[in-house]
Amino acid sequence: MAAYGLRTEAGKAAWRLRTYRLLAALLVALVCACGHRTDIRPPSLVAPEAIDDLALRLDEDGVTLEWGRPRTYADGTDMEDLGGFVVLRASRDGTRAQRFRRIALLPVNDRDRFQQEKRFRYADTKLSAGTLYRYRVMAVTLDGYLGETSNTVEVLWPAASDGA
Repeated sequence: MAAYGLRTEAGKAAWRLRTYRLLAALLVALVCACGHRTDIRPPSLVAPEAIDDLALRLDEDGVTLEWGRPRTYADGTDMEDLGGFVVLRASRDGTRAQRFRRIALLPVNDRDRFQQEKRFRYADTKLSAGTLYRYRVMAVTLDGYLGETSNTVEVLWPAASDGA
């Protein structure tokens, strides 16, 4: 009976060893076969190109910014991983001036990520009368690489009328 038990334990050990080797071979095959390998590029080259068509429209209760989708990275290759946009605003009220600060982070959904002719919008309604507002936008990749800032647009939000 003891010999039978040794053979059974030895058989179990051999089976386990074969199983582990098979799993290890499958894991190595999966890891080596996964993903699309590309040349390594520095972060400065995989940042989105700067947006150069930022425009501003006055609305009744604020302003609407509009811009187009960046199409390439800084190195000129086609952009494939647009993640969203950072909207920046600076203001000046009389002699007090504020530096550009982030006022919104707008993620891009999967449906809009690859549309080359897509236009994006952001409405800012938190404005004070008599204040000068300046806006810029930066594109960001899914990995968090920020592009250069866009062109700057500005508006002097009108003072409330005294006859109201």
